[in-house]
Amino acid sequence: MAPFALKLEKIRNDRSHVAVEPAINAFGSLLLISKAEDEPGIHEWVGKTRTQMSTEERLRHKLVTIGFYYSILPRSNGTSFETYLENLEATPPSEFRERLLNAYAGICITEESQKNINESVNWDEVLVSAENYVNFLKYRFGAELTDDEMEMRAYQYVIDPAALKQLVTGHIRWFWKNYLQAEWSRVRPMLEESARAFNQINLNDMTRAELVQFVTGQELHESKWGHELESANELIFVPNAHIGPYIHSTKVGNNIYIHFGAHLPEGSDVHVPELDRTEIVSKLSALADETRLQILQMIAENGEMRANEVMDAIKLSQPSVSRYLGQLTANGFLQERRVNGSKAYTLNHDRIEKTLKAISAFLLDRTKEA
Repeated sequence: MAPFALKLEKIRNDRSHVAVEPAINAFGSLLLISKAEDEPGIHEWVGKTRTQMSTEERLRHKLVTIGFYYSILPRSNGTSFETYLENLEATPPSEFRERLLNAYAGICITEESQKNINESVNWDEVLVSAENYVNFLKYRFGAELTDDEMEMRAYQYVIDPAALKQLVTGHIRWFWKNYLQAEWSRVRPMLEESARAFNQINLNDMTRAELVQFVTGQELHESKWGHELESANELIFVPNAHIGPYIHSTKVGNNIYIHFGAHLPEGSDVHVPELDRTEIVSKLSALADETRLQILQMIAENGEMRANEVMDAIKLSQPSVSRYLGQLTANGFLQERRVNGSKAYTLNHDRIEKTLKAISAFLLDRTKEA
């Protein structure tokens, strides 16, 4: 059964595969430094790297990776990060701004902007001031997704493409040299093992939605995935060493790249101790919090609980409870379903048992072998 209610025919997935994708993969890790604040399961490299950077370096990193995301997103599959950097440095300054503004012109998240989705953007008006620029982003993305201070700073580079190019290329090369290059050399072998193990399995008889669930281990409830998955020319799964239990999708042209925490397929005969260890640490980090354990215990005792019931029971705000429930769901300890428009959660007994067995196999089986 498909992981969400869609009528999808069985198709051959000759255009769906798992690949390391060095440039896109490393770019995903670079992005985590700005986005993954205190999420359980994210690899320790992310937090350590963040603490090693100065306050100004972190602000600059966020400006480059979030403020100019669409300017710097890798656009070619199969390339190395070094080649990606060379391509960036060979890009004309005006193209950085053009990529950014073209992407923004096609994004309408708010209800208000969706009503006028076919209207062309008057960029002369938008770029006349920093205030107009930020208001445009709020109109398209929503105020909660717009960082006013960062976008005010970004505006100064948007109106000066030469400075924009110098900023993004200089920062990304600096970050690669000081933080990412050595880490990429360390993790690449295990990512190759993960991709190799998945590609040894015949995946052709699954729908793309079923394939997403099999590879990532997560059910996708958002209806938008149905159209995006089926309309994509290629669906490429990218095993990442740092993203943990979370998934992140990137659309480049007509291809969709889905970043997932590097692991081995269930039942695989391949053994990669570092992959096993990384996955165990990811799962245990979700349990190493009193509130998350309390939520799991309550749901186990009640059989099923809705989000508002959890919120009332532990006396926390709705955003905090949603975050905890999302973390536990991403790690697979909770299963989510819709009930009369609200989300309800049950304990995933199978995932808990498999986590305990994985810990036992990782520690006790090695003791027996010794």
